Amino acid sequence: MRLSPQSLLIVALLAALPVPEAQAAWVWSPQTGWVGPSGAVKDTPEEQLAFATAFFERKEYDRAIKEFKKLLKAYKEAREAPEAQYYLGRCFEEHGDYYRAFKEYRKTVQTYPSSKRFEEILEREYQLANYFLAGKKRKLLGKFTILPARDKAVEIFQAIVDDGPFSEYGQLAQYKLGLAHMALGDYEAAVTAFEGVISRYPDSPLVDDARFQIAQASLKGTFQAGYDQSPTDLAIRELTAFVKEYPESELAPEAGTRLVRLKERRAEHEYQVAQFYERRQRVTSAAIYYETIAQEFPETAWGPKAAARLQVLQPSAK
Repeated sequence: MRLSPQSLLIVALLAALPVPEAQAAWVWSPQTGWVGPSGAVKDTPEEQLAFATAFFERKEYDRAIKEFKKLLKAYKEAREAPEAQYYLGRCFEEHGDYYRAFKEYRKTVQTYPSSKRFEEILEREYQLANYFLAGKKRKLLGKFTILPARDKAVEIFQAIVDDGPFSEYGQLAQYKLGLAHMALGDYEAAVTAFEGVISRYPDSPLVDDARFQIAQASLKGTFQAGYDQSPTDLAIRELTAFVKEYPESELAPEAGTRLVRLKERRAEHEYQVAQFYERRQRVTSAAIYYETIAQEFPETAWGPKAAARLQVLQPSAK
């Protein structure tokens, strides 16, 4: 049968239309349930969350990530969105990509601060920060490797302090922030972080440790002869206050020992300065330094020496 010109035109037009692919249909299996075409999302956020979570529970993290992202794109205002964002962090953590996990966790608490996972996320971030502080292996280009990542520890501890300062992990993160700065050699920032423990959490059991760590951080800037003595002075002041305020602390013996050594070092420096002035016949200046040693550090080995030199110089210094 021959078709009319009108029929031929209709056939040609139909032939030009795209033919739906069989794969575009939703397919069901006992293992995955209903699976839609690539990029498709379930009809409701509840269904999509359950679908994505099923992949997570089977440890198919790459597929789970794709499905959680679909939910966040299609239903970003739904009450299931915070849970999907949280599970993104879980997926990356299970993959060993700890820094990406932190980023996703933090996005959860910042985008959805009322999330029921808030405290759990801070706890997970705290553990991730501890991994970086300890030099834990992390993923790079799909392989596990050890990277110098204490800067990541600083970033994560600071995030916990900023996002949940009065949570269970707030004061712990504040203290560990100081330790992380110490590990990086940033002693001024370390002192600031430890001072934050004292001012923000005055009743915390970490206060005495923070006082001790302030002295430790100050020690790292210890002078060589002729250099600024302020780090040592700060350490002496903090250790003195620590020993006085926390005599029963288990750190008190070590603090006392360090204090004695610091005072010896400080007195030695002052004695060297006094000798410098004495050699240049600047008797009055030398006498001032000897007197300081005799009055402020009498219990050191340099105290009696300074007192003796002062007795010799005093007639000339008048």
